[in-house]
Amino acid sequence: MRCIVLILALLISACANFSHQVKPFNLNDIPSPPISSQLFIDSSNVVVEIDDVFRLTKAQQEDFFKYYNRPKNRNLYPNKRIYQYLTEKMKGFNFYSDTLTANEAISQKLGNCLSLAIVTHSLATLVGVEVQYELVETPPIYQREGEFVLSSQHVQTLLFEPEPGDFYGQAPLWRGFIRVDYYPAQGTETLRKVSTKEFYAMFYRNKAAEAMTKADYEVAFQYLRKALELIKNDNQAINMMAIIHERKGHSEKAEELYLYALEYGRKDEQFELLFNYHLFLESQGRHSEALEIQRKIAYQQNKNPYKWVNLGDSAFAHKDYSSALGFYRKALKLADYLHEPYAGIAKAQYQLGNVKGALRNFKKAIDKSHDDSIKKLYFLKYNLLKKRVSS
Repeated sequence: MRCIVLILALLISACANFSHQVKPFNLNDIPSPPISSQLFIDSSNVVVEIDDVFRLTKAQQEDFFKYYNRPKNRNLYPNKRIYQYLTEKMKGFNFYSDTLTANEAISQKLGNCLSLAIVTHSLATLVGVEVQYELVETPPIYQREGEFVLSSQHVQTLLFEPEPGDFYGQAPLWRGFIRVDYYPAQGTETLRKVSTKEFYAMFYRNKAAEAMTKADYEVAFQYLRKALELIKNDNQAINMMAIIHERKGHSEKAEELYLYALEYGRKDEQFELLFNYHLFLESQGRHSEALEIQRKIAYQQNKNPYKWVNLGDSAFAHKDYSSALGFYRKALKLADYLHEPYAGIAKAQYQLGNVKGALRNFKKAIDKSHDDSIKKLYFLKYNLLKKRVSS
């Protein structure tokens, strides 16, 4: 299932000097993130409590139990009955982008993948089926919402069979399970398990992301605070929290939040933090420090093509055309269907003296663009460049 679980700012960010040494720490001993609630209007009444996220109505529970207890299903393991019930319920389901509670998703027959995972969790809880979640690597989904980019992570739900009895006094080494994946894709690779707390935090991060696209930063703050109550060093939640602090005019506090995440967050999931750090330094005119972070980012792995396009644009603006060309090519390798990488490569090649290459890539940018105004702009640049070659 694909879920919008983090939101990444393209125009704003915050961080500070990254030269500090990261020391090992005990998760229980780390401080709480330095958020500033005084900046935000109290909108806590709009936040859905976790029990209400998974609560089904009496009628919904009765409908499930009616299916679950059918005579023909009684020889099936409970996890299989849940899977078949979900399969039946998903017929005609509208995969709407918003994150809904279990009750809302069933009654309205719509919701994104996280909404359906919440429904799965609710049903499993009713009949005592053990559930686990896995974060898996698949081609991610990216979409622009104004100045924000929403990116997706892919999480699978595992519904386990009942635990069998001991065999010769020893617990079994393996239990059967059903993997519930609403958008299965070939070539997926399990990255790590997702704890129940992190699964809950995903709901709150999603709700915060949806609020941020509407510039409702007070509501976003309340949802992010709930996420951080569950996992105080959650990189994605802190990333968004820093963004909304900067939006409220508190850059110093945003900087503190990014420093906190870089020190205490997961070290294998810090691309967005470094990316926002780079943007923040650029916005502050601290170009030499930004260049240091740009070099660190170049060695990172990230599948968001827009990130590399933005880094290319930043390098180009500071006349570092070779680095810009490298970033644009990274974007192209990830998404050759986008027009932005081709246009970036073209303008970098022109500055580096490769006029024929620039013409060739402007032509490709024209072919890939579906926006008439952008096509006209590329045509103009292409024709001007062609005239210079001919003269």
